[in-house]
Amino acid sequence: MDTSKTPKTEQTPTAPARRRRAASALAGAALAALALTSCGGDAAGTSAAPAAGQAAADGAGHRVAFLVPDSSLRFVGVDAPHFAVRLAQRCPACTVDVLRAGDQAEQNAQAEQALADGADALVVVAVNGEEAAPLAQAAARDDVPVVAYDRFLPDAPLDLYTSFDGGAVGTLGGQAMLDALGEDAGRGVVLWLNGDRTDNNAGLFAAGAHAILDGHVQVLEEHYVDNWSADEARAVTERALADLDGRRLVGVYTAYDGLAAGALKALDAAGLPPVPMTGQDAEVAALQRILAGTQTMTVYKDLPGLARTTADLVLDVLEGRPVETTGTTPGTTPDGPGAVPTVLLQPQAVDRASIASTVLADEFTTVDALCAGAASRSCVEAGITG
Repeated sequence: MDTSKTPKTEQTPTAPARRRRAASALAGAALAALALTSCGGDAAGTSAAPAAGQAAADGAGHRVAFLVPDSSLRFVGVDAPHFAVRLAQRCPACTVDVLRAGDQAEQNAQAEQALADGADALVVVAVNGEEAAPLAQAAARDDVPVVAYDRFLPDAPLDLYTSFDGGAVGTLGGQAMLDALGEDAGRGVVLWLNGDRTDNNAGLFAAGAHAILDGHVQVLEEHYVDNWSADEARAVTERALADLDGRRLVGVYTAYDGLAAGALKALDAAGLPPVPMTGQDAEVAALQRILAGTQTMTVYKDLPGLARTTADLVLDVLEGRPVETTGTTPGTTPDGPGAVPTVLLQPQAVDRASIASTVLADEFTTVDALCAGAASRSCVEAGITG
């Protein structure tokens, strides 16, 4: 087990003033260490259904709605399948309905329908966190627990929040940028690309990076990129390059691999050489860019581990067992201020030298996928072989 992925525990304050069926399992619980591993269930489809006549290992079957934005393949391709497999392992009679939405209004409507169809819990990756509170409020009226997954939902009645340490994501990227710049940190300017402003995580990532880079680099421009869009990142970078006015671009800090891809296309189109560039999510294309030397690093998050951990926690809530957390996240509820029981996993920085010992060792991706096509030569040069 990689101990860097094992969060420290602390006593969780009582749940918010509102009382829901699941909240009683959280109030005043004595919390123990939460052991997380990077091995476990294989990926599955978007639903886990019970075998005929099979009883749940931890009680009666439960129906869980997993709501995700359709703008990201990650949640459908990685998180939801691992969540469904883990839940089925512990509760064969449980089912998972994965619901994809293009905007927050659609997702709110999906949540209402899921509740009408008898969902026992909602796991929510908000499309727009600033507009997602109504779905949590609807669940509260039906006495159904809500888990904010990956992205926090402000001003919403929540039972749990599970994600990665967003501040740590930013500090890892910021430190990698500073290390890569070296003496160039004071000899030019850095373009700064954050994620979507409506995603609570984007602000956390930015704050972590600012804690490292402020006072050490001169920022050309800082932008929040709508929908984490690679195309928008390219357009923003093209406009920023036009404003260099003789200054030297020495780095591009980005909070996501897709933003890095867009920025790199803009640099290529302008005939500029690669500069130190950060990213996040350890996408295969980004890992290939790291091997090729056009991206400096990425931040790796054990997405299957987060999904499996959340499945365990959801079942504990539904079965009325005390929940093990790493702390609390400030939030508000319809009844006033409250603290949301929270589990945050720790991310890891990945560069060319550590690809084999992190994402490949954890089977987050495979050598075959990483080294396909033109990337094969870079893999050989880095000593990565099948």
